[in-house]
Amino acid sequence: MYNHRPTDRLEYFSDAVLAIAATLLATELPKPEGGTDLLAEILKNWPHYTAFAASFLFICVAWSNHHNMFIYIKRTDQYLLILHILFLMFVTLQSFTTGLLARHVGRPDERTAALIYHTTLVLMTLFYNCVWWYATRKKELMEESTDPALIKLLTKEYAIAPALHLAALIICFWNVPFSIIPIVLLYIYFALPRFSERKIMERKRR
Repeated sequence: MYNHRPTDRLEYFSDAVLAIAATLLATELPKPEGGTDLLAEILKNWPHYTAFAASFLFICVAWSNHHNMFIYIKRTDQYLLILHILFLMFVTLQSFTTGLLARHVGRPDERTAALIYHTTLVLMTLFYNCVWWYATRKKELMEESTDPALIKLLTKEYAIAPALHLAALIICFWNVPFSIIPIVLLYIYFALPRFSERKIMERKRR
């Protein structure tokens, strides 16, 4: 088809961006000063280490699901590439927003930093879904053998991510620590094998 290309280069580029984004998170970690109580210094900077662990795990979960999504998307066009670039742009902002949040935990601007952090995650997962939504509506971009029932189930599952991040953003206006709960639930859910794929496979075995 005109302007349609295999996804190989897009996947390689995405893997590189996600790997660099995960690595850059470590650059935001504070280094304890020499001549100080090392353990006390580490405990004092616990927000930085917690934010690093949370964001690193989120990027890894995003990579895993991105890899899974491109099992079904086999071709790209210019519009899909643009949507995908926007998704990657918000991935790379994770280093900045994570450091911003960690530096302001327990301070007057804590809520503002948390709102920026959650807004970035909402937009990141939204554009991730936009890539999927666009591809599923352009049938020529999808693997021909993909079960339509599976596409519908995956669409519903992927939509959970921006919905939970939006919930976290709303909760943040009321209570910043509680806003982490939807994100933890999201990590757990998307770290597990896709329920929709298992359901379709079980249906085919019958």
